[in-house]
Amino acid sequence: MELYRRRINYYETDKMGVVHHSNYIRYLEEARSFWLMQEGMPFEKFEEKGITIPILGVNVEYKKHVTFADIILIDVFVKEYNGVRMKVRI
Repeated sequence: MELYRRRINYYETDKMGVVHHSNYIRYLEEARSFWLMQEGMPFEKFEEKGITIPILGVNVEYKKHVTFADIILIDVFVKEYNGVRMKVRI
């Protein structure tokens, strides 16, 4: 599986040049969408079948800040699956 790679845009930063914490959740969702596409299950296929895959919760630990022009790499994998609910670790 290819890692999700993203360059940080200037508009995503604050006056100190640091990405606002709310953007990190967006990056994780972008990575989840990318992962599904890489696995041959893009959102479009789910929607065509009337299936929604909402996020039910997010738990994030911020370890390092990100600044303009940084490149981030995000790895996504299934932590748990019970046939109905899937926990993804990023």
